[in-house]
Amino acid sequence: MRAGVTARIRRFRSAEDGIAAIEFAMMLPVLLTIMLGGIQVVAYINAVRKVELVVRSISQMISQTKPPSDGSTTVATVNAGDLHFSFDSALVLFPYLMPEGKRQSKQWWQVITINYASIQFTKISNTCTDSSDLSACYVANVVWTSSGTSQPAGGPAYRPCVVPQIAASNTAPPNRATLPRSLFGPASMVVIDVMFTFKPTFGASYLPSIQIARSAYVQPRYASLINFDTNGNDGIATKCPGF
Repeated sequence: MRAGVTARIRRFRSAEDGIAAIEFAMMLPVLLTIMLGGIQVVAYINAVRKVELVVRSISQMISQTKPPSDGSTTVATVNAGDLHFSFDSALVLFPYLMPEGKRQSKQWWQVITINYASIQFTKISNTCTDSSDLSACYVANVVWTSSGTSQPAGGPAYRPCVVPQIAASNTAPPNRATLPRSLFGPASMVVIDVMFTFKPTFGASYLPSIQIARSAYVQPRYASLINFDTNGNDGIATKCPGF
């Protein structure tokens, strides 16, 4: 009797049938975390690329506006229809906006901020000696700025009228009140600022959201300045005083 019990105990101690199952059960949470975390990293990288694509594409659309063919002026104009068309293109360039809006119970245009602004540099001094930094000789005035693209006046990407833009380091992050120092000079500029908040789908309750902000600074291709035609304006943009 005692010998039989001892034999069964020895067999139990030497059995390895369930080790693999136990190891798998212990490793499964770690593997799932790594897999889901990897999916979130890929989604974030894709969101960054899409935001950059939106910035580049919209800035190219606006900057290629042509002045009148009769040569009466070198100033080109865009209107509310042009801005709406370029803004709506973001949905094609960044399809993720649609499901993201649904996830947040919002419309797609409420989960991304796209701000337009036209800047004119006016010479105020002839004393500049450094050709790589003309910010002391030029003032950057906002000609017109958008106000109806889910970005209220006073928001983080809204570039206000009247207040000149300040020269900042070329490596500084985008800011509604500043422009890179190297942009200052005898020209005008189209500025597109895009902001999108990436919210993780896995672990959203304890993982922080990440704001993706990108800006594009493009000189008009065919015009000396791109102004805003207020005819038919539905509030998407504001033309600044003096322009």
